[in-house]
Amino acid sequence: MDIGIRKAFKRIVVYLMLIIIPILAVDYYVDAYASFRLTYNKIAEIAMESNYCVGNDISLSERKAKWSIMNHMAAAEYMILGSSRSMLFSKENLALDSFFNMGVSGGSWVYDYLAEIYILYYNDKLPDYMLIELSPCIFNRYSGGGDGKEWGNSTEYMRRVMMGENIHYDDSELLGVQVKDIISPAYFKYNWEQLIHHRRTYVEKNMFADNEQLETWHIDGSFSYSRMFQQKNDIETILREINSDCESKSIYGCSNFKGIDQSLCEEFCKLLDFLKDKGVKVSFYLPPYAEPMYDYICAEDDYAAILEVEKWALQYGAENGIQVYGSYDPTNSNLKLADFYDGYHIRDYKVRDTLWVRIDGLPCEWSK
Repeated sequence: MDIGIRKAFKRIVVYLMLIIIPILAVDYYVDAYASFRLTYNKIAEIAMESNYCVGNDISLSERKAKWSIMNHMAAAEYMILGSSRSMLFSKENLALDSFFNMGVSGGSWVYDYLAEIYILYYNDKLPDYMLIELSPCIFNRYSGGGDGKEWGNSTEYMRRVMMGENIHYDDSELLGVQVKDIISPAYFKYNWEQLIHHRRTYVEKNMFADNEQLETWHIDGSFSYSRMFQQKNDIETILREINSDCESKSIYGCSNFKGIDQSLCEEFCKLLDFLKDKGVKVSFYLPPYAEPMYDYICAEDDYAAILEVEKWALQYGAENGIQVYGSYDPTNSNLKLADFYDGYHIRDYKVRDTLWVRIDGLPCEWSK
């Protein structure tokens, strides 16, 4: 090779390295999508060792983190499927030795439930007992929920399993190193924007169940709010937020909710049939609203469908031998406004009080 050509080639290589190395360094340090330095599989490894806190600089996917933990954890006898309204249930406050809480924020949608059940089924980790949260939005076609893509194709895989197809697919490569992100100019651009604002993706181990600043996921899948968060809202603030939601007709997941969507209901019932066929004993959990919000729901025709879901749960449970726990009505659980963080979420010291039996004569596996 001509000396001039070799020098030119070396120059090009040097220039490329001067460009590529800073790009990789920024992508590695910030790693906004948990694609490189801190993958979701790495988060699962940390979760297996201790309680952990997902850093708040850049929001990570709760679903991908929970998915990876489900892949790594041992099978549990008792599991809860739900949203942030049931994430405070833990093995301690339920007095259960073998327990895992699969709840994720906003997770009370049929597609979330389908995906999570498929992941358990694929990993041969279906539990003996499953408590399924039934928030009204599960049957609202216009709930505003996403499409479940954070679970990969697991929602669609579960639909195919319920149709009788013998499939066994796995999208867990989405939880490891994502080469497509590392080589993406758009990913570098986003990471650079985060770096300028001094934000990066991180997790912290937290060996304590109670922490002043850290909102913490626990090794049993349950969740604890930080003490700072628990104390930030007094009753006047909570009431003001509830009144705002009611006045703007923006009760979570229940906008334009005219009645139970039959297609969603049928898909959910197929999922229940699948679990029954696999020997899983299912129960329903109805999470309460704060009293001012529940009173508004009862008084407004636009929210009559919320009460319809509770009636459906009781009727379906009675007809199919499924125990129902709790009620949307907080007075049935002896809850006061001070027992809530907001209109939807109960404080941890009261969550156990909401798990009471609705149907006489049926087994009470969750009331111990």
